[in-house]
Parts: sequence; C-alpha cells; structure tokens
Amino acid sequence: MQRSLARAARLVKASPTLGRIAAPTLRSCSVSEVSVAERSSVILQFAAVAALSLTAVTTMSAPVDSVNAKRAEELYNTAGYDRRELLQFLKEKAAEDPQDASVLWRLARAAYDVGGLASTPAAEKKELIYYAHETIQKALAANENDFAVQKWSGIILSSIGDYEGTKVSLANSYIVKAHWEKAVALNPTDSTSHHLLGRWSLTIADISWIERKVAAALFGTPPQATYAEALAHFVQADTISPGFWKKNTFMIAQVYQKMGNAAEAKTWVAKALAIPTVSEEDAQVQKDAEALAAKLG
Repeated sequence: MQRSLARAARLVKASPTLGRIAAPTLRSCSVSEVSVAERSSVILQFAAVAALSLTAVTTMSAPVDSVNAKRAEELYNTAGYDRRELLQFLKEKAAEDPQDASVLWRLARAAYDVGGLASTPAAEKKELIYYAHETIQKALAANENDFAVQKWSGIILSSIGDYEGTKVSLANSYIVKAHWEKAVALNPTDSTSHHLLGRWSLTIADISWIERKVAAALFGTPPQATYAEALAHFVQADTISPGFWKKNTFMIAQVYQKMGNAAEAKTWVAKALAIPTVSEEDAQVQKDAEALAAKLG
C-alpha cells in the first residue's frame, strides 16, 4: 500500500532539459526543510487552493523584461555558457533589484538548472531546489501575471515533492496544475505550458484504481484526469510549435497507444523518430520510440 501511495504521489517530473526551453521555438523540460506543523498546514490548505477559479484570468500582454533579465536570457541561450556563472550573475542582479520578477524567475530557473547537473551533489541539489522555491515565491509576489513566473512556480513546486513526502506531494499536485493553467491562460501560445499540463494529466490518468482509493482515503477527492485531456494538451503544444520537442511528439504516440489507437500511435512514433537527436534526453526518447515502434509492429 505504501508503495502504491508513493507512486501515486510521483506527479510531473520535468526532464533535465526542461530548463533549456526559453521559448516555443527552442527545443530544449523535474518540481527548506519544513516542520511537521508546516506540512500539516499545507495539506489542510490544498483543497482551498485547488478550488481557485481561473475563469477571471485574461490573456496579458508579455511582461517587459528588464535590461538585466534580457542579458541573462542572452547568456542562457549562449551554447556552453556555464550554468553556475549564470546563477551567480542572477543572484547579483536580484540583489540590486529584489522586485524585478523578470530576473527572479530566471534566478529560480538557474538554481533549478544547476541542481539538475550530474556534477551537483545530492545535498547541494536539495539546497538549490529550496532556494529556487523561495525565489519563485518572491517572483510571484512581484508579478503573478507573468506566465513564466506561473510556469516555473509549478515546475519548482513539483520538484519539492522529492523532499516533502507523499501527502504533501499529492496536496501540491493541485497547486502545480493551477500554476500551469494560469500560465496557459496568460499566454496560450506557450507550447511548454501546454506540454506540462499534458504531463500532469497523463501522470494522473495512469494512477491505478487501488492508488486512487489510497489517495481518496487521504484527501477525499484525489486528482482526476483522462488520457483524452493529456492528448489534447500535447497536441496543442505541437500545433503551436510543430516538432518543437522530440519528447512531446513521442508522448502523443504513447497516449494514443494507451487509448488503443494503434494507427495514430504509429504515425506519431514515426514523427518522433524523425526528429533529430540533439540531447541526452533526445537519445533516451529515441530508444523509447524505437521500442514502442517495435511493439506496435
């Protein structure tokens, strides 16, 4: 039962290359020690947060990036630029202007990226994830209507689940989804936000009956999602930026296969295999796609 519960709490895990996606046109997408009382508070509050209505959210014009944010983005998109140097640069710029949301969310992203490096020790990774969480909260307070702030709030909160335990992970799943829904509402043309909602829906749709019973015993109403919802988000992401991400294309094939539509699954796995492999994640996707293609016949 505990094993099933732990699996149920394993929500969206962003890939090592998620942080590389700065815009839909780029290819390269996981989520502080707290007291028992603080954890209980989070769990008790999740239902209220889950009920937040996003119907009043309207599409906003893109927030204006500061000069420091623009420079950080240039460095971020410079091939081979050291991620730790970028993290230090953003820390300095955030100290200069603690209310600059465009710098703060990039600082949170940079901490997340460094935490994901293979060379980063486990203890430092944990420290960086909590630092990223603290930073993205500041960005939210500064400008909650920046879609990138909302998107990265969800990504980083989902990574916190690695350290907060099963109950908090399940509780946070609603909050994570709410962040990504708001990101989409603020910027419907951001393909990665649609992809993230697709991942959320797919993960929840995959939870077994017994795992749902366990979650229901804890929360009364466990997260709900369907393969059709996951597919809609993945397809929308690809519609916005066709073939922008090998992983997204492959996941469309996976969902079609889960839904029993072998013909469409074959079509999309072929598309995934045709997308060039340019990263370690792409290499793994290539292997998975080849395996699925062989299974489909």
